[in-house]
Amino acid sequence: MPELTSGAALRQLQQAQAGMKKVRQLLRQAKGDPLATPHVLKVGWESLAQAHRLIAVIPLAAANEPVMTKQLAVQRYATALLVRLRRVIRQDDSASEEDEDLEDEE
Repeated sequence: MPELTSGAALRQLQQAQAGMKKVRQLLRQAKGDPLATPHVLKVGWESLAQAHRLIAVIPLAAANEPVMTKQLAVQRYATALLVRLRRVIRQDDSASEEDEDLEDEE
């Protein structure tokens, strides 16, 4: 397998960020729709995993200044997406707890 060049690494990082942007759009579209939550979480988690896989295979030889800068941006974007996914789960958990509280009252 040929060594990954810095240009190819930049393209991969851009693709990873584009995938995460699509997930953030899905999050906005699915806001308030509890039926869409599992799908959005699954797609979001897969996008995060893919981004981390792409970052992990960048060899040191391809890690020049632009690649490292883009990698920082992608990692920040991934962290922000992870925070949003965590909020979705928390809201889902709190909705489940509210349902349980209502059942207890009955």
